[in-house]
Amino acid sequence: MGSENIQWLAESAASRKLRYLFAYASYLKADDTFNPTYNHATDFVTEFRRFNHDTKLLAWIGLPLKNSNFGGIAGWVDLDNQHTRTQITEFVAELMEESKFDGVHLDAETVLNHNQSYLLLLEEVKAVIGPQRILSIAGSHWLPEVSNSIPLINKTRWTDSYYQAIAERTDQIATMTYDSFNSVGAFYRLWMREQVQGIRHSLADSNVELLIGVSVAQENTTSHRTEVETLRNGLAGICAASGNKVVDGVAIYADWDFSAEDQVIWNAWQD
Repeated sequence: MGSENIQWLAESAASRKLRYLFAYASYLKADDTFNPTYNHATDFVTEFRRFNHDTKLLAWIGLPLKNSNFGGIAGWVDLDNQHTRTQITEFVAELMEESKFDGVHLDAETVLNHNQSYLLLLEEVKAVIGPQRILSIAGSHWLPEVSNSIPLINKTRWTDSYYQAIAERTDQIATMTYDSFNSVGAFYRLWMREQVQGIRHSLADSNVELLIGVSVAQENTTSHRTEVETLRNGLAGICAASGNKVVDGVAIYADWDFSAEDQVIWNAWQD
């Protein structure tokens, strides 16, 4: 990304009043190395700060887990392996020190409910980045315990107790409350309402920062319909939710598909 593009990104983030920007840094490859896109991280952060000192930059790191489907290919990262967790932790520590990111965003997919190795990874990463940097993670869909035990779902969603365990070990949760398999806008709005209420209830006694994820992706898949999972419908579902814990913000995925129409909707919603 050239200097002019970074300037545009920094100024755009400021004009849209973004508190955080999740900058894709790298992912752990199947050959046990991190994709070298992070080589430009230091220059990116330095250049971004010339034009924007307010938006916090979090390094987005992808971890395609063994039970996931990463771009149509089965995942390979085994968090049960201490060596793998140490490798991730050391990479994060080095990246934070060299690039001066404000924190790290771990996008580990797919973390099964009550995965204890993932909790260990969060503890280990937080220990090396310290209290001054943000540990952010991508949160899963929420389901009640009784629903999550259905064989078809196979514990791929998070329940109250696991959300609470995650919150105890992180500073921020950005939920992936999209890819809902809904084909009707009203049902997606209802889905978002129930997700927000369920997750907020889980975190009622927690101080973790909660960002609700809304997709503006333009790729149609089995789980995501672009005409259904719109910014307008996502925000409407969030606003329809009720509960004690206040949602701290919205996490939009992703900037490269954020349209002029989305900008109008976003501006109106903020006003």
